[in-house]
Amino acid sequence: METMRRKEQGFVWKSLEEMTLEEKLGQMFVTGFPEGEMDGSFIRLVKDYKVGNVILFKENLCDRKQIKKLCSDIQNLMVDETGTPAFITIDEEGGIVSRLPDSLGKMPSAMALSAIGSEENLYEAALLSGKQLAQLGINFNLAPVLDINSNPANPVIGIRSYGADAGTVCRYASEAIKGYMDAGILCSGKHFPGHGDTAADSHLSLPFSEKSEDELSELELIPFQRAVDMEIPAITIAHVVYKKLDCVPATMSREIVSGLLREKMGFGGLIISDCMEMNAISSEYGIERGVIEAVAAGIELIFISHKHDKVRSAIEALQREIAEGHISMELIDAAVEKILALKKKYLRLTISEDETLFERCGTFARKVFLEGVHVGKRREDRFVLGESPCFIAPCQTQVSQVSNAVRGLSFAAELQKEFGGHAVEISLRPTKEEIESALCAAREATAVVVGTLNATVYKEQSKLLHLLADMEIPMACVTLRNPFELEGLRAEVFTVPVYEYSARALEAVKEFFVAER
Repeated sequence: METMRRKEQGFVWKSLEEMTLEEKLGQMFVTGFPEGEMDGSFIRLVKDYKVGNVILFKENLCDRKQIKKLCSDIQNLMVDETGTPAFITIDEEGGIVSRLPDSLGKMPSAMALSAIGSEENLYEAALLSGKQLAQLGINFNLAPVLDINSNPANPVIGIRSYGADAGTVCRYASEAIKGYMDAGILCSGKHFPGHGDTAADSHLSLPFSEKSEDELSELELIPFQRAVDMEIPAITIAHVVYKKLDCVPATMSREIVSGLLREKMGFGGLIISDCMEMNAISSEYGIERGVIEAVAAGIELIFISHKHDKVRSAIEALQREIAEGHISMELIDAAVEKILALKKKYLRLTISEDETLFERCGTFARKVFLEGVHVGKRREDRFVLGESPCFIAPCQTQVSQVSNAVRGLSFAAELQKEFGGHAVEISLRPTKEEIESALCAAREATAVVVGTLNATVYKEQSKLLHLLADMEIPMACVTLRNPFELEGLRAEVFTVPVYEYSARALEAVKEFFVAER
């Protein structure tokens, strides 16, 4: 006789005892699909391998109606095929890491929000964002970032961090965690034990850290310990090698995952991986080996976000390891039990509709974005362009794989369209010829406005910026991502940090410029 399943939160739940090995392993994996509805490959993966969780990206999301239907369809499929509802996850950090369509309330980045200096804003941003996700059917936000951005040249964290010191990150990240949890959704602090002091992007290559455990404890671990003490539901592990702790990435390290995080720091929540397709794992170790060692290390939820063939081979590899006795069923059961417990605590079949929520979320997002842009400035502050200004900047481009694909906005062309003058588009790494052309154009201008995009990483931009700043001409600098390149500029330079290269950023910037006083 079939065991009676329990009905909780509107869903019919399969218990751990009822699950096959295949169903248990499926609960430990998260993957996605490429369009606005589930494709055949994804559906087969759920049917054949019982994969029980989903990650959504920008290409999956169109508008409120479509997102709600998609999430409902996902849950129907998951319950029918696995006996358990799904974690529907998303990277909705705000700013450059936002997957929601522009028609919904998209919060500014962590650094932009922290620049305002208000814990209340941070809490409200996370609360409204979390409630918005819940209304759409998304139950797990892969945020906040707990990394301390102590290295200005870090190519992947930057504005995703709340700041460059432990106190700032703790102060604001704590409010974000409270906001998400009060909204009734899961959240995950990332990237343990800290990705802020690295010089490489783990999407592209394998970063290394030379810090000891004691050194990490003095800085990087402080926000994570605060999150642990707050009983954050989940923590994401970094694909970074900490040479003095282990010879493999933290993702694959039992010493870091089970030893440091679980045992020493006392974390009782869900431990999850970053995407195993990132080059730090896939190119250096291979996804199968990475997954096997991650599970053995103590990671309980594995992300393979795009490649369904890699999900299948990883599950099959785990099955072999279990059959050969290299990974115990006790380890698998403990992971699945934790997953099921969190699903029963956080997942709901239906959520009461709040017709005003989306409008309130959008209004608040616009308000705090503009507040962040105006930090340190009076509303009446304006930069005079004169009759023939020169606008210099790279075109919008994807400078990190964590951000979305871009539409090709042109800062220089947009401001020229608004104010006249001359537009000079440069590359991310402007050549000697591009630099000379920009300098020549600036010499003929009444004022120069430079837009920078990660100039601390792309040093050629920084070189051009400082050459322009040394000229005897009125100058403004707008930072379209990280604001670190503003340090060291002469005091007369008019500065506007906007933290993102977006349509709303360009519209906000225009408020600061006038043709003449």
